[in-house]
Amino acid sequence: MGAIVRNLPAEPWEKGIGPGIVDKKIMGPNDSNFMLMGLAKMEPGVKSPPHRHRYTQIFYFIEGQGQVVVDGQAHEVGPGSVARFVHAEEHTVINPGPGPLSLIEVRVLPRGQTVWE
Repeated sequence: MGAIVRNLPAEPWEKGIGPGIVDKKIMGPNDSNFMLMGLAKMEPGVKSPPHRHRYTQIFYFIEGQGQVVVDGQAHEVGPGSVARFVHAEEHTVINPGPGPLSLIEVRVLPRGQTVWE
C-alpha cells in the first residue's frame, strides 16, 4: 500500500500519453484497485492523441488555457474547468499556448472491471 502522506513535488514526472505531456501519480495502482489520480502537464503547442477509455475519466484544469475536443466538438477550458468522460467518448486535449496546461486527472473503473484499458 502506498504512503498515506506524500510529498508530491519530490515525485518524478513521467512520460505521458504523448510527446510534450508528462504526469505524476498521486494515487496509483498500488494504492487502489479501482481508482487512479494524477497531475498532468502539457507543453505549449501540444495535442494529446484522440482516444477513448472503458472507464470514467475526469479532468480538473488548474493552469493554462486550452481546448478539449469531445466526439468532434471543441470546448474551451481553463483554470476551474472540469471535463468528464463517462460513456467512452473520444477525446483529445489541445494546448495552443503560450504557457503550460496543467490538470488533475481521476480515473475510476466500472464495478466488476479490473483492467485499465
